[in-house]
Amino acid sequence: MAENGAISNTELLYDPLFDKKPDIKMKGKKNTIFKIIFIAVITVFVGLSLYFSFSSISSDEYTYKENDTGYTLYQFVGKEEDIALHVDYVRDEAGTADMTKPVTAVREFSMSCNEYVRFIFIGKDVSELQPHCFYYTKNLMAVIVDPENSHFTSVDGVLYSKDMKEIILHPMRNHQYRAALAAGIAAPSDNDTFDTFLHKFSKKYGDEAKADAEEYEKQFSDYSFYKIPGSVTRIEDSCFSDCEALTYVKIPSSVKEIGNLAFFKCKGFETISIPDGVETIGSDGFSYCEKVTYIFVPESVKFIGHHAFYGDLGCEKIYLGAENEDAIETGERWLPKQNPRSLKDVEAVYGQERREG
Repeated sequence: MAENGAISNTELLYDPLFDKKPDIKMKGKKNTIFKIIFIAVITVFVGLSLYFSFSSISSDEYTYKENDTGYTLYQFVGKEEDIALHVDYVRDEAGTADMTKPVTAVREFSMSCNEYVRFIFIGKDVSELQPHCFYYTKNLMAVIVDPENSHFTSVDGVLYSKDMKEIILHPMRNHQYRAALAAGIAAPSDNDTFDTFLHKFSKKYGDEAKADAEEYEKQFSDYSFYKIPGSVTRIEDSCFSDCEALTYVKIPSSVKEIGNLAFFKCKGFETISIPDGVETIGSDGFSYCEKVTYIFVPESVKFIGHHAFYGDLGCEKIYLGAENEDAIETGERWLPKQNPRSLKDVEAVYGQERREG
């Protein structure tokens, strides 16, 4: 941020999905070199795309690529009527599954920013879910895993590793799903019951499209809190990303690692409680949690990634149990740059104890 309080171009260009901000100062020879490299990279990329296309299977909505154990769901482009994504077998344009071609992996960003899918079904053969593979699926209510799957499981629509040591994905609308389950609406399990669930859900909670957004959301306020089980040791990348309806997540003392973008843009958070025992906070781990006014980082934390608390502008200070800045490794600009209310830089205060209450 500039000295007069204005936001600089480099700050505006910051993208949390990339480790570094783009360099907007490249001129002359550097710019020419960049163009040459860019053209070369694009040429190679196109060539590889053409090469790999021969081993891919595509329909209007699904693209698969063969791997060593089966097939990878490479891309899914959903339509408005697609309320459920099935990640189990290769499917044709009509959605018919080929039971001889199991899907065993899902590529990162394979369905990013999908606005139609409400449910994801994970089949028994899936063994790999690459980071951010279901990133920003904004109407997703639940992930449901085949009980025979030996790598993953789901609890109330939240995705975990089979041993429950990693929490992988809390869908953005899971609070609505948990409210519906508590109200007695049966959990869906196949195409017919997905439709049935949504019909009963709409009958009980009304038509969201016709309702006042704030009033509609009040119906689910009792489920804006989520408690992570005590078996979990890692919160995966993007796990709670953009879950703006959540006001608080209880992190157990068993957790050692908080992944990149784990709580990115949890704008409804009123507080962040990082328990003793956490050792690593990933890049953008808690960035843009705008309402939070108090953050304490316990002494157990030895690494904080870049931009970890970027945009948390409700805080005037961030308190740390570490004795001093040499006792903890931090990435670039891990602190919020400035608090607009006080026009003062957010300060890191070391050697502190957790505030009670």
